[in-house]
Amino acid sequence: ELSPAKTITTTTVNTPLSHAQLIDATQPLPLYTISDAVSSSKMYERCFALFVYDPDDDAFYGFHSKRHYWVSGCHKLLGSIKNLAFLLRKNFPERFQGNESEELVIPVSSGDYPGVRISCIDGSDDSCSHQYKYAPILHFGSVFRHPLMFPSIIAMPMPSSHHLLCFKTWTTSNTVCEQLRAVGEIGNEIGLEWGDLIPQVVWRGTDFSFLARVPPILIKPQFQERLINWSQHLTMEDKTTKKTGGQPASDAATKKRRHNYVRKLAAETKTTHVNKQIRARFTKATAVESLMEQYAHLLPRWKAALLTADAEVKASSQPTATDDAQPWADMRFSNYIHSGHKADARGAKDYREWESIGLDITGDHKSLEALARYKYHVDLGGGGGTTWSGTIEKLAMPGLLFHHFTPTKDYVHDWMTPWVHYVPVSSDLLDLKEKFDWAESHPIQAKKIADEGTKLMQFLTSPEGYAQMYQKNIVEPLRRVIEAYQPVSIVYRQTHWRTWREVLQEIEGDDVWFSLIKCSGISVRSCEIGEIPDNKYTKRASRQYMAGHGK
Repeated sequence: ELSPAKTITTTTVNTPLSHAQLIDATQPLPLYTISDAVSSSKMYERCFALFVYDPDDDAFYGFHSKRHYWVSGCHKLLGSIKNLAFLLRKNFPERFQGNESEELVIPVSSGDYPGVRISCIDGSDDSCSHQYKYAPILHFGSVFRHPLMFPSIIAMPMPSSHHLLCFKTWTTSNTVCEQLRAVGEIGNEIGLEWGDLIPQVVWRGTDFSFLARVPPILIKPQFQERLINWSQHLTMEDKTTKKTGGQPASDAATKKRRHNYVRKLAAETKTTHVNKQIRARFTKATAVESLMEQYAHLLPRWKAALLTADAEVKASSQPTATDDAQPWADMRFSNYIHSGHKADARGAKDYREWESIGLDITGDHKSLEALARYKYHVDLGGGGGTTWSGTIEKLAMPGLLFHHFTPTKDYVHDWMTPWVHYVPVSSDLLDLKEKFDWAESHPIQAKKIADEGTKLMQFLTSPEGYAQMYQKNIVEPLRRVIEAYQPVSIVYRQTHWRTWREVLQEIEGDDVWFSLIKCSGISVRSCEIGEIPDNKYTKRASRQYMAGHGK
């Protein structure tokens, strides 16, 4: 029998609390300066800005560094800066009074997950080990879950309609946005009892990447490369062992001999003819078996689709199986990315080869009302390792949420407790079937957890609950950062520098930071967009700058 997971405390008496933990513990953040804010930028490679309040203009600026890449996802940074300026002006008007006030500099980033350098993630860069000395960074998006991994990064609401834009609505009108009110009402609209819900794990969503630049790199399987060629490659390996004397040896000479033989065999093979022969031998069961050998390398959403196919094969192979035998899982793609936009996956060319051998990895689109009729849900992580709308929608449904526990999290996850509001499943989903079996054999406990999850979302989408969330996830982080910043007039009063611009120029020079956006903060729309660099330009400028400065 599975038991509720115990919370493992990783912070010891000798380990400083992360900035987010300090805020939760109502403790002040470490004091920081503009120099510290600039230092924080050095662990990033994209989608980072210095957010600056300039008293002379009584305006907020977003500055981008030529060290950093500008990629398509960085448009989220502009939206975050617009909303941040508005939230600061509305919640702390006394702090922003033009020439009567001091400047404020805040490191800000945005995106599916922080755009930090890979060398900082894998630990190969020693300079990233001093992260506790960095200024607090407000990241609007998913953040790394472990509190000791980038401890200065604070999770802020994601720049999407269910999150940051809803906090803007609350700031303006003191009302919960329509999108969240609709989420909170999902559980009340179906009117089904627990026993009436369909006992399957259901998921519909987009065929999308998963933490694309974070090791280990996972893949989307290509039909030719990962199924046809994979089988052909294994056949070649079997033949090679006979030519090179049994199992592969560890010495370099034998490895090279085997490698050369496989290349020669591949060159001599009539690929088209062999492909047709191999394809003819494939059934749904053999295809599933072949892909299962590569399971560890697949994206989580492809893992889920493969688990569904495996469940279908096993359900149909049971001695008592009927034509309508129901597998335990129904997790399929309803959308995919085509030419940069979402498109229907059902019937799309990209999936026809899979469907030709019986792998129905795409499915019809299901509305929230249709999904709510299922007993079990899973919120499979996407580009940033989480799903920005899926978690709260599925938590609100009458069924039980199997929460996809990945290396990243969102601000709203801190309101959720494992085995109270949801049942956690591992990032690789290998325990999903086990958790499903537990829920099926423990319906009373499963229903209780499902009910608590629904109640939590009903509370958070109510005026009372949203007011608490606004204070915890907007007002308090901003207040602590404002209190921690030490202005130029205090830190550099013994120098000839008088303004933040002079200090920034002295630290970085004239040609590193440039203005992306200027906002008054009076409204989200009161912003002027500066010159947005194209991707090629920023990559070239970044390389030139790094080479010129010996980085």
